[in-house]
Amino acid sequence: MTPTRTRGPKAPPRRGYHHGDLKNALRAAASTLLARHGAQGVSLREIAVAAGVSHTAAYRHFADKQALLADLAEEGFRRLAEINRRTTAATPGGPLAQLEACGRAYVRFGLEQPRLLELMFGQAVPDWSAHPGLQAASEDLAQTLAGIVSAGQATGEIRAVPLGDVTLAAWSLVHGLALLIVGRRIPVPAIDDAFVAHASRACVALLVAGIATSGSNPAGMTGSGS
Repeated sequence: MTPTRTRGPKAPPRRGYHHGDLKNALRAAASTLLARHGAQGVSLREIAVAAGVSHTAAYRHFADKQALLADLAEEGFRRLAEINRRTTAATPGGPLAQLEACGRAYVRFGLEQPRLLELMFGQAVPDWSAHPGLQAASEDLAQTLAGIVSAGQATGEIRAVPLGDVTLAAWSLVHGLALLIVGRRIPVPAIDDAFVAHASRACVALLVAGIATSGSNPAGMTGSGS
């Protein structure tokens, strides 16, 4: 009598280059690995295995790991820029209220996607000049913030100081706050949901109050005490 063989779990079937949407499948696999292990834990070979294709097929879409990481970072910038656009469109009360809402949304994005935020602004892709799409996506994100500031200056709600300075100040504050919270580097008893909500609202409200002209107050702005 022939003994019955017990087979282990099957690996994902490898598909040829005819895969209908291989590039997006590779992106999805890469995003999962990035979220788990960070940029250092991402490789084209592992991504190809996760997507069920040969690593040779993966190289048809991404020349190397740098190209893949640049693609992920570019997508991160585009997603965050779109979040800013949607937030701006959905927030009544004018530029100051919109800037405050975008600031809180930025912090939420960083908390939900800490590894992606690290990739977008870290040194895993050191030479952006080799990836024009990534550079353009970063500039697009900056423009979503600059557009709000410019609108506020046009209506007299935001101080008439250099546009780039105000935009950089706003970006630096929300980005730094996101990193502090993700890294749990704030000396408080607990960094829980309640603290994150309070810190985001308070810090962004203080920024907005600092750049507003005298007498300007966005609708719904509650300041640090809420």
